[in-house]
Amino acid sequence: MKKIFTLLFLAGISLSISAQEVKLNTNLAIEADGTMRMDDAATVWDDLRVTLDKGANAATLGYLVGSSGPQIWYFRDNNSLESMSFTVQLPHSWKEGTAIYPHIHWTPNESLSGNVEWNFEYTWANYESASPVVFPTLTTSTVVSTGPFTANTHLITPLTPGNAGLTATGKKISSILICRIWRNSSNTADTYNAYAGLLFIDFHYQLDTFGSREEYVK
Repeated sequence: MKKIFTLLFLAGISLSISAQEVKLNTNLAIEADGTMRMDDAATVWDDLRVTLDKGANAATLGYLVGSSGPQIWYFRDNNSLESMSFTVQLPHSWKEGTAIYPHIHWTPNESLSGNVEWNFEYTWANYESASPVVFPTLTTSTVVSTGPFTANTHLITPLTPGNAGLTATGKKISSILICRIWRNSSNTADTYNAYAGLLFIDFHYQLDTFGSREEYVK
């Protein structure tokens, strides 16, 4: 009888624990459904990677200087406006509502002084099954990469002034950004008289879970 009572008591404790959120410390919690959640300083960063493959007045493919192997996209000098477009979906691990930080990895193809002006525009909308959301008016930001530059170096330029990022208040997982990046070498701020090679575009974002609790709801 005593053994049965003990087993029932332990089972009750187990059920009680499983129905509660467990705090491992002030920044890490296991929720009642088993989801691990990272709070405050425990959140981590990752790259939201982008594939660029389309655009009007698009950049041109060319070899990295001094090679005849793999090619990259180049935004040319003295060729007016050149742009490429892409879309981004926020992953289920994203900490909803936190700013995301777009930046461009690029390389100059000549060692020269001067500046490169980068322009970035986007529109961002949530997915709402009950009441579909209209994509809002485009937002544009302009930043300048200051030379002098050395050919074939790997550079990173934030695509928002002061790397302020994109405000994400009210934004949720599976929201979509429609984006464009362009260089207009005819602008007076763009004084680098050579090509600017595109290596990659990505967004830094914060994660607070491994995924979402439901298919479309965090």
